[in-house]
Amino acid sequence: MFDGLQALLLESKTTPPDFNDSFVHRPALIDSLRSAEARLVTVTAPAGYGKTSLLAEWHRSEQRMTGWLTLQGEDDDPASVIRLLAHVCAPFTSEAESALSQFAGAEGAVLSRMAPTLALALSRVDRPFVLFVDDIHVLHDEGCLDALSVALAGVPRGSQVVLAGRQRATRYARGRLLASAVQVGADELRIDPAGAQRIADEVGVRVDGRTLDDWVSLCDGWAAGLHMCALLSRSRTPVSLGDSALVADYLYQECMRDLPDRTRQFLLQTSILTVHIPSLCDAILGIADSAQILRDLEAQQLFVSSDRERRAYRLHPLFREYLEGELRLEDVTSAKALHSKAARWFQEQGQLPQAIDHAISAGDFDVATALVTAAGLHAYEAGQDATLGRWLREIGDGHLLANPSAVIVFAWYAVLVGTDEDSDKWSTLLGKVPDDAVAEGINLLSAKAMIRAITMRDGMGAALRDAEFAVEVETLESPWRDPAVQILGSTLLHSGHDERAVDVLREAMHVADAHRNPATIAICEAELALLSIEDAGWEAAAEHAGRALKALQDGGIEGYVMSAYVFAAVACVELHAGRSDVGAHYLARGMAERQRCGRSVPLLGIPSRLLLIRAHLLSADTGAARILLREIEQMLPPYDEDRGALDRRLDAARRALLLQESRYASRGTSVALTAAEQRVLPYLQTHLTRAEIARRLFVSPNTVGTHITSIFRKFNAPSRADAVTRAFDLGLLGELPDLVVAD
Repeated sequence: MFDGLQALLLESKTTPPDFNDSFVHRPALIDSLRSAEARLVTVTAPAGYGKTSLLAEWHRSEQRMTGWLTLQGEDDDPASVIRLLAHVCAPFTSEAESALSQFAGAEGAVLSRMAPTLALALSRVDRPFVLFVDDIHVLHDEGCLDALSVALAGVPRGSQVVLAGRQRATRYARGRLLASAVQVGADELRIDPAGAQRIADEVGVRVDGRTLDDWVSLCDGWAAGLHMCALLSRSRTPVSLGDSALVADYLYQECMRDLPDRTRQFLLQTSILTVHIPSLCDAILGIADSAQILRDLEAQQLFVSSDRERRAYRLHPLFREYLEGELRLEDVTSAKALHSKAARWFQEQGQLPQAIDHAISAGDFDVATALVTAAGLHAYEAGQDATLGRWLREIGDGHLLANPSAVIVFAWYAVLVGTDEDSDKWSTLLGKVPDDAVAEGINLLSAKAMIRAITMRDGMGAALRDAEFAVEVETLESPWRDPAVQILGSTLLHSGHDERAVDVLREAMHVADAHRNPATIAICEAELALLSIEDAGWEAAAEHAGRALKALQDGGIEGYVMSAYVFAAVACVELHAGRSDVGAHYLARGMAERQRCGRSVPLLGIPSRLLLIRAHLLSADTGAARILLREIEQMLPPYDEDRGALDRRLDAARRALLLQESRYASRGTSVALTAAEQRVLPYLQTHLTRAEIARRLFVSPNTVGTHITSIFRKFNAPSRADAVTRAFDLGLLGELPDLVVAD
């Protein structure tokens, strides 16, 4: 799954550091934590108090299965954190892979799919394990807190998760897991004179008891400070400082003063790196002996550690923070130049996320924009909204608008796998790009026309004209040819030109097959399935729906905008054929996925819901059909004479609903959720208050309360726990296994 540099970077996060036997041992503390029945252990203290050392010693002595994760600032993204945890937990359970393989591109997908899937996988592990997570404090995004609280709730009794950080790690756990938590703080980690003696012995210095007492007093039991005192005592005695806030800077400065200038400069200039890979250090400094320098620093015990094979090194976080501050004070320009070189190195290695971060730090916004454009689709697909949003904020709209190609690409990404808000933003930004701007490899006017056609903001007639224009502009060789032809076919279909639409959709599939674009094929087959279902041609409908599903699955695009359309078509076919279990499965998936296909893409959102209505009527669920009708009414394009075919389809759905309702004097409550209720549902797992959920969703607490009450009523659930259990049963949370569609 991972190779080369990517594997090395991942390994640097998931490999525990070696515990140095010369360090202070804490066996009694570890035994007490291990023997406690707590499923959660938190270790919270300022930097340098030995948190990592405690975890490393515990890890080495642990007899249960173990996993290790050291987080970095770049991991401050809910999808990234859950993927890392799933990777670490994969040795415990193969089911963790299902969380790794999920498509997280939709709004809320991490909380509604990935996190509960991982929690379920962990709850089923039949052998006890211990999961160590270090540097948890680098996570600031609230979504990380929510996702972790859901995923870690699955840790079974007899297993433990150990969270270490500078801030209260209990904020990443809720409910029963938090109730069983045991907390370790700075008081338990402070080094006493006996521990200071051990540190001195390891460094190779002889000191008397009074000196040790002075060190402990100076550093207040701070392990890193005591280590520096021991290092400094080899050449001089550390002075006594009245202000303890100055201790760290003073001690680091003194340690650096004894180093050769070349080594000092090496440490300063490479402090911009989170991981010290020798070839990377060589590249940014223009030298060839970084490996030797790093080995020497590690041998001197100067806060540098390596992996077992010495392929990657890491500075103690507090030491690196000190060095970064010193570098900025000495030469801001030099720091930016170093970041620029690091960006080029990571780009050459194909590691775009790291390249982007360094390019932004360097102030190379043109480079950063180009890199984000190349990495954007993967970020969307991986559900890394927080990371992508951070990149775009740091680059700024001004720099993005200066690159028309970037705006076009992001507009397409947002339409395919983004949220309504993403689509609205990027469609608006695309409209601001001057028509005479130059976009490399893309026809700007055609791109604008296709986005306008998809959104139908100016009505069906304008959408049809825009689609016709795009097809005229895009040549047969253009990679944009098949989406242009598909958009034309879809606008023809929904403006009443069915016969021509069929020919155009088939042409689009032919071109898409040559260009290897499964998204176009899936959409076209779903459109043809709709036509066949309307004509009661169920055999043909089954063929089209089956091919659409195959394109979706083989292409790995089950989280794209057309997913709901395809699942709805399959559900209709299966339910009509009497295969209720398979039909219900795909109907549930279609309802869940319809959020990806919202008001910003009515060209697909409306027909997707029309098929979902048919499927629900086949299941005699008129309540769900009414919800979907209301959603369609809210996304209809402005009325014009070309909207007649769409209106006729909508009227047919209304008549079918009324007929279904007239057949039943009494109807049960539908379990179908509105889009707003579906956004609230995943938060019921987190034990957040209504006010906290409201803040996450940017609505009022009263609105959240109304949605929760409605969910309870529809699910006949008296509590949150019951509602969550019902949601799992309905396939609205976690991953559903694929069922076989009949040939």
